Amino acid sequence: MRKLICIMIITLLLLCSCGQSGTDGDTSAGDYTISKADTSGMDFSVSDSGEIDANGTPIDLSTAKFDSSLSGISAYAVTRAGTYTLTGTKNDAMIIVDADKAEVNLVLSGAEINNSKGPAIYVRSAKKVTLSAAKGTTSTLSDGSSYSVTDSDSTLDAAVFSKADITLNGGGTLILNGNYKHGIVSKDDLIISSGTVKVTSKNVGICGKDCVKIDSGSITVNADSDGIRSDNEEDSSKGYIYLNGGTLNITAGNDGVQAATVLKADNVNLTLNTGKGSANSLSSASESYKGLKAGSDIYLSGGSFNIDSTDDCIHSNGTITVSGGTYTLSSGDDGIHADTDLEISENATKISITKSYEGIEATNINIKGGTVSVVASDDGLNAAGGDNSSGDAQMRPGKGLFSSSTGTLNISGGDIYIEMGGDGIDANGSMSITGGTITVNGANSGDTSILDYDTTGAISGGTFIGTGASGMAQNFSTDSTQGVIMVMTGTQSAGSTVKLTDSSNKELLTYTAKRDFSCVIISSSDIESGKTYTLTAGSSTTSITMDGTVYGSGNSGGMGGPVGMGGGGMGGRR
Repeated sequence: MRKLICIMIITLLLLCSCGQSGTDGDTSAGDYTISKADTSGMDFSVSDSGEIDANGTPIDLSTAKFDSSLSGISAYAVTRAGTYTLTGTKNDAMIIVDADKAEVNLVLSGAEINNSKGPAIYVRSAKKVTLSAAKGTTSTLSDGSSYSVTDSDSTLDAAVFSKADITLNGGGTLILNGNYKHGIVSKDDLIISSGTVKVTSKNVGICGKDCVKIDSGSITVNADSDGIRSDNEEDSSKGYIYLNGGTLNITAGNDGVQAATVLKADNVNLTLNTGKGSANSLSSASESYKGLKAGSDIYLSGGSFNIDSTDDCIHSNGTITVSGGTYTLSSGDDGIHADTDLEISENATKISITKSYEGIEATNINIKGGTVSVVASDDGLNAAGGDNSSGDAQMRPGKGLFSSSTGTLNISGGDIYIEMGGDGIDANGSMSITGGTITVNGANSGDTSILDYDTTGAISGGTFIGTGASGMAQNFSTDSTQGVIMVMTGTQSAGSTVKLTDSSNKELLTYTAKRDFSCVIISSSDIESGKTYTLTAGSSTTSITMDGTVYGSGNSGGMGGPVGMGGGGMGGRR
């Protein structure tokens, strides 16, 4: 954070600016309530999970009578409610559902429809359409690479294109080949309640304008653009995605799962690869390669998530709430990013960010529980005001130019491990630790630090141990009510043991550092004012007398000066 402020000041001097805009308020580090989207108008229920009976009106595509009046293709029109079972193969053909407000069930039983000039299935009008893949069968629907079939009311652009609600289900396999643009599009709701669905597309794989709901099944998407998208931005009660179950495997050229409003996931088993993965460098701020992405809020309460993304693995322009699930995340940018508030709770939550630029980032971060492991090339946890949605690694560091003194970071529980190349815990405002076990393993170089906050950084509970660089080291603030020790150890090698003992030589804490370090910060309920301790860190041994709650000098916040280095501790009470 301090390095970004330096960059900004230098830039202002070069521009001959005579002042700096903005205020520098003290944001409270206490508990806060996340302001979430109103989801009362969103229908998260999923129906039609069972397979439709295949004993409907049989249509053998190879012998059925088709109308040949549409741009040189054969067209079969379904104009009444009912169940129709499609079998056989037909090339340059299209099934048109034009049934006004009726419900139509299409059972695909070994059907293959190829339309080189438009959609394979076009739902022009209906109350609702169900595509049911018959058990034990595989059906394929493909469009062409260019269209001559048009509709004056809609832009047709998918192998299955529906202007009505559409549901996919059944016990069989449905293959969708979107050779023109999209695999399947609904201008209303799109539901997958069961079955095996395989989508390949030149643009978006699965798109439901008002919503996409997946309840069960096995879904594989290979899309040149977004994997799954809901894009109604005009109505705040629509444009959402609900993943309630099933197994999803998505490879996307851009975003994996993108909701215009809310993205909610409960029990899904999800594997995502976007933009060729975290090993691929971002090249343009105009493109987005995020894993999970929402315009307003993300709610994650269970399931398994394995995401390898060029851009943020999980990104919301509003809030993110994680209250369960297992997450393995590898990102070319942020592991998890929310523009406003981010909350992690529940002991069952397990988050492992194996690669990132910044691990977890939001204006306000609140960690109440769970197991969180972060590996970041810059900051591990970053509470920063501002918008970081552009996703261009070439603009790093300081992308978004977050304002100072507006972020809050609260940790009240959980088991947190951070390994970073920048700052371990960075709050562009205030920081409060009241519980949990936190381990920070920092780099011993440059202007990095274990802690970095603007206003206050208090600890009153939990266990904290951090190792890292000493040049810009910052200790917990003097309003801490739990004992804190910070010692400059001189450079110690990775693998060195850090050990804290009391006056009777009782071992209170021991830790093996994974990286070189020259500073140690420890806080524990065992550290009490008026007592003496010994901190051993590699070849450095420091005797400590706690004259108060906080021992060890360092930066007091903001842009404080550097701390001297040496083989022993820099004693003193803050």
